[in-house]
Amino acid sequence: MAIRDWNNLVKGMLCLLALLVCSCQQVSKSIRDTFNTKPEEAEILAASGERITGFVRDTAALDLAEKLLRQLPQYRAKPIFLYADIHFYDDGRIMTKLQHPDNPDYVDAYNYRNGEWSGPVAVQLSVHENISSRLVALDRVPLRTAAIVVDNYNDKASLVEGAGSTDHVYLIIHSGITRWYPNRIDGSREAWDIYFNLDGSVATFFRQ
Repeated sequence: MAIRDWNNLVKGMLCLLALLVCSCQQVSKSIRDTFNTKPEEAEILAASGERITGFVRDTAALDLAEKLLRQLPQYRAKPIFLYADIHFYDDGRIMTKLQHPDNPDYVDAYNYRNGEWSGPVAVQLSVHENISSRLVALDRVPLRTAAIVVDNYNDKASLVEGAGSTDHVYLIIHSGITRWYPNRIDGSREAWDIYFNLDGSVATFFRQ
């Protein structure tokens, strides 16, 4: 092979490698943005007509929500397992999925709103779904943990110039791994990653 042809081949391979690296970075960023995007929240009004706020930092309110969940007839005196995810909203809502109390191959969706749990609503699952890999016991992650995550996130965000606080947190359970979100703090000049232990304490906090 001529030297010129060899050089052209090397240049072509380097360009291809650069494109692949750029593509991977874009895919990675897209995944991160998906998990760190705050969904639209419909306003929920309290009986007084005023909008509920401060729910995710109210440990007493979260404890009450958990107490009411455990008092549901189907779960009374039975262990409760969260499936796949649980979302906490500042307007008083909780959205989650739970393993069926009697049939471990079934999953139901539950929503907490205006101080009451609604559900169960059957969730359709694939026969290939590995349910056990997406479960975590409620005993291991009490609902009040959301308040710990919010407080720790906002404490760190206050140290980053231009960063905003959060009032929506959620736990994702996948392949036996549990992870709290949001896990990124974007400031005007810096971006930081923040990862939490299951109990809501900060595991790592570092600048990107």
